[in-house]
Amino acid sequence: MVSLELLSSLDGLIWLQSGKKVGEIFHQHQTTVSRNLKKCSQAFGVSFLKQGGAWLVEGDRQLLKLEREVHQCARFQGKAPLRLEANGWNSSVLSSPSPAGWVTGTSQVLGVEHALQLLLNHIVDAWLCPLPDAPSNHAELSAIQLCTVPMQLLVAPGHPLLQRTDLTLEEIKHYPLQWMPAKRYPGTVAMVEKLGLQPRATRKQTPEPETETEPPSPQASSGVVHLCCALTLSRANPALVPLALNLDAHTGVALIIRREHSNNGCISRLCSDLRKRLRHLQQSHPEIQLLS
Repeated sequence: MVSLELLSSLDGLIWLQSGKKVGEIFHQHQTTVSRNLKKCSQAFGVSFLKQGGAWLVEGDRQLLKLEREVHQCARFQGKAPLRLEANGWNSSVLSSPSPAGWVTGTSQVLGVEHALQLLLNHIVDAWLCPLPDAPSNHAELSAIQLCTVPMQLLVAPGHPLLQRTDLTLEEIKHYPLQWMPAKRYPGTVAMVEKLGLQPRATRKQTPEPETETEPPSPQASSGVVHLCCALTLSRANPALVPLALNLDAHTGVALIIRREHSNNGCISRLCSDLRKRLRHLQQSHPEIQLLS
């Protein structure tokens, strides 16, 4: 019913929640995005509005759903780039530059729920998910485990914990832990809380925002302890120093896709590309363990 470009404007905004990002990824001017949204609304008989800080589609979406399925088939046939969602917990080493044949974006509405809806609605074609948050035994989705990596704690230079010998978790608990959006990544937060740590300690009095593209600045509090791993070191303040403490906790990455695409050559090539990047990173971070 509509062209690939037209629907990419609508679905791009649902995906990325930013007109600027839509323009950058799909090479569309802001006026083109607005014009395409209006045409899609008319073609599918739906309304496109912003509610609670997020862009939504309202109305009977049956025609839109069918059109999305057709457009996803077209992407897998090479008629347009495939779409990879790369959430904020993973380092850009896995998504930048984008793998061949793919465009990569990070939604301003981070988290498991939004990413799963993007996959279920045929808006994105794959999602790089933190391993503890990967869905299991899902009727429509499949998780391809790529790697596991130890979690570690970092602090600013001069932090009192750097003066401690034989550091224990009990000593860590006296300091605020880096904020983490619990509702966005429940599996990751549960893993951390199982250690007796509280990832939301620095924002107890602040409601979680509708969108969050970056964690709070490391300079926000000199006493904050930061959660990190080899996949997120490039996003951390380079001045942060690792604590000499083995957390005995692991994260990692899984690629989430729709089950019907599990044996598609495009997915196989994407997995090969991602594992190649992980092997390269493994040279400087041997703690990364690839999963077959």
